[in-house]
Amino acid sequence: MEIGETINVIASFGLPYRIKPLKFKWSGKLFEIKDITYTWQTKEGQNNIYHFSVTDGSTLYELSFDAHSLLWKIENIEA
Repeated sequence: MEIGETINVIASFGLPYRIKPLKFKWSGKLFEIKDITYTWQTKEGQNNIYHFSVTDGSTLYELSFDAHSLLWKIENIEA
């Protein structure tokens, strides 16, 4: 299911250039990320967008991080 909503994310930023989402808040609920199953990068114009396929143990979510605007989005959900 496509969502495309801006969300709040707790993430760690390590070296070298490693972004790791840990938790996210969506629709008033806090989700703890148990595993990052896949990551990839795309470009929108000059902006680098980092994508993360993550799971809370029961549902798969696609999160994205725009390195220019510093905004996170929940893009898709797969139950």
